[in-house]
Amino acid sequence: INAFNFPIWGMLEKVAVNLLAGMPAVVKPSEITSFLTEAMVRDIIASGILPEGSLQLVQGSGVGILDTVGSQDVVTFTGFAATGRKLKGMPRITNEAVPFNMEADSLNAAIMGKDAAPGTEEFSLFIKEVRREMTTKAGQKCTAIRRIIVPEEYIEDVQIALGQQLAKTTIGDPRNEGVRMGALVSKKQQQVVKERVQQLLKSSNLVYGQLDDFEVSGDREKGAFCTPILLRNDQPFEQTATHDIEAFGPVSTLLPYREL
Repeated sequence: INAFNFPIWGMLEKVAVNLLAGMPAVVKPSEITSFLTEAMVRDIIASGILPEGSLQLVQGSGVGILDTVGSQDVVTFTGFAATGRKLKGMPRITNEAVPFNMEADSLNAAIMGKDAAPGTEEFSLFIKEVRREMTTKAGQKCTAIRRIIVPEEYIEDVQIALGQQLAKTTIGDPRNEGVRMGALVSKKQQQVVKERVQQLLKSSNLVYGQLDDFEVSGDREKGAFCTPILLRNDQPFEQTATHDIEAFGPVSTLLPYREL
């Protein structure tokens, strides 16, 4: 069972383990990007490199596909932690003692040391890396930096420098010249990201980006575009939503620290 941001290699890494163990694999991709998985499976089947039936594909919501698993089956899951826990707790999984391997999402962080002061090479590298992690794949990847933890005396400098770098990110159709960041994976995900940002804004301030009315180099109606969004939470020990809510897009939050 794979997340929408792993339509191909997420499938391949799981299938590889099954084949090495001599077990067939039934793949259930996310509906959002399942057309890519279908194209890959079609090519694999057409190549004839696998025994017939050893690779199978289930499209759609997948409701009911775990109702018949038994103790000799293995379920491997990649996706949101809440979904994974729900599946792992299904009576069939528990009663049949089905091995359940879960790779869940996480709110990753990057921490700036106090010796990486403004003006140093380390400071510049930090800003560059955070910008890259926020905008690559429009921030829709598990390893994207969601929390930017910096010394409180540098937070203004980081905010300004990061804002200047993010301002260079032209958003739009990747086929257009000069575009540096494409769209989110779907309109549905665009709405989910907006809703999560609104939740985060209850305890954080928006210091860069816009949820609406921003320039796009492409068809705004067709593309699920989103600007890089930089938030700031000056009370990370009191306002804890930053540590629990993940907006799975080009969204990150600045957090200050006083001491180790």
